[in-house]
Amino acid sequence: MALSSSQPPYLNPIIPFSGKIQGGLQDGLKITLTGTVLYYNGTRFAVNFHSGPSDNDIAFHFNPRFEEGGYVVCNTKQNGCWGPEDRKMHMPFQMGNPFELCFLVDSYNFKVTVNGSHFVQYPHRVPFHHVDTLSISGAVHLSYIGFQSPGIWQANTAPITQTVIHTMQSAPGQMFPNPVIPPMAYPNPTYSMPFFTSIPGGLYPSKSIIVSGTVLPSAQRCGSCVKATASRCPWTVSTCLNTATA
Repeated sequence: MALSSSQPPYLNPIIPFSGKIQGGLQDGLKITLTGTVLYYNGTRFAVNFHSGPSDNDIAFHFNPRFEEGGYVVCNTKQNGCWGPEDRKMHMPFQMGNPFELCFLVDSYNFKVTVNGSHFVQYPHRVPFHHVDTLSISGAVHLSYIGFQSPGIWQANTAPITQTVIHTMQSAPGQMFPNPVIPPMAYPNPTYSMPFFTSIPGGLYPSKSIIVSGTVLPSAQRCGSCVKATASRCPWTVSTCLNTATA
């Protein structure tokens, strides 16, 4: 059964991370991770698609290893036992560099792209619709885990514009922000364009603003801006998005 809407994203999750896939994996579901490979905390990281919260049943284990020149291991674990490894002797990630990692589920495979380029196709060894948990561990920092149902990302369907704005605070000088509250899925409503909102507390070093959405096929241009305006307070800083359509 296809999903009717996208699951809200996880923002700045703490690693190791484990979170639910609402409704489980479905044919056509696309999961996108953005982050950076760390120089420290080991030479590997892993993305696992579980059946249940334990690690006894892993439908897809995606494991980049910065060893022996770099390679990626793909595997499946059933009842606590690993199957034969599939190794791709190519490393699409670089330590210290940001990346976008996408998993597209279809009836026969997990299709994996890295930074927009196809990387590997992994055939299902177990029924994928039993998978309901995603976990990430190892030498990686993530800023975003997003979910797109088939009706949102596939071509020839009516696009839906979505905007997410979330701010994280950290002490000056920290490499990555530490959330004040545990990572969670934040609401992901649809906003009309142009969109305006205030930024609580204004801008300051280490504050991050994340915006996600879909550019309409008829759009000629889109953009965002940050404005400083005078009010009874010394400064009010706002952000706005606008999309021009044909």
